Amino acid sequence: MPSLVDSPGTIALPTSEIGRFTMNTICLAGTQQPAGTFLNAMASASVTENLNGIIATMRPDDAWCWVLGDDHAWESGCLMQMLHTMDEHPEIDILVPLVVKRAPPWQLVLYEQADTREADGLQMWRPLAFSEVPDEGVFEVDAAGSAGMLIRRSVLRAMDPGPWFESSNGVVLNEDVHFCIKARANGHRIFATSDVTMGHIGIFNVRPVKRDSGWGSMVEFTSADERLREVFMPDLDHEREMAL
Repeated sequence: MPSLVDSPGTIALPTSEIGRFTMNTICLAGTQQPAGTFLNAMASASVTENLNGIIATMRPDDAWCWVLGDDHAWESGCLMQMLHTMDEHPEIDILVPLVVKRAPPWQLVLYEQADTREADGLQMWRPLAFSEVPDEGVFEVDAAGSAGMLIRRSVLRAMDPGPWFESSNGVVLNEDVHFCIKARANGHRIFATSDVTMGHIGIFNVRPVKRDSGWGSMVEFTSADERLREVFMPDLDHEREMAL
């Protein structure tokens, strides 16, 4: 399998807010990436339509697509680290960093398909707990959010001519999970890596961090006196279970 590290790809920024798009474009200027990589962005009210439009215009030689949102924060080397990880693990078709929801409860956007369904027949999905994240390395998941999602071109080709991302249809979650369902139906595998984390910007910037007590969410915000505050939110649900 050709090396992804040496192959150009498309960085997709399907933003719906021009101001954030401008900010992230400036940030992307310092992002490490293979030579020939193309930054493509579309801005309208529908992030799903924007993302499909970006994928549809990928160049023939692009070997991968890296999806960023207008509400994500990342370190410059995380793309190259993820590409190296996929080169080391050819069984990985889709790779995501650790990301948490941008609003409480600050859960991981990693999911396992549940055995149960709602009364109306809708499939249930369970968010993974921080306690289920290994200290380092990759681990397989059933579905994930698209924040920082690195996708091999072969996954997208298997879904041609699209749409690749669609709004929920018989699924309790969003178009990200719907995409993962279609990818897995085509035999592709989805992994997360605990070696790369990404911030999610809402009212605060919230990101996963690992401490001696285990993984949790770090909520960063600016107080009234404009000093940066950090609040570490441990895996409270897991702690309650352990106490019972």
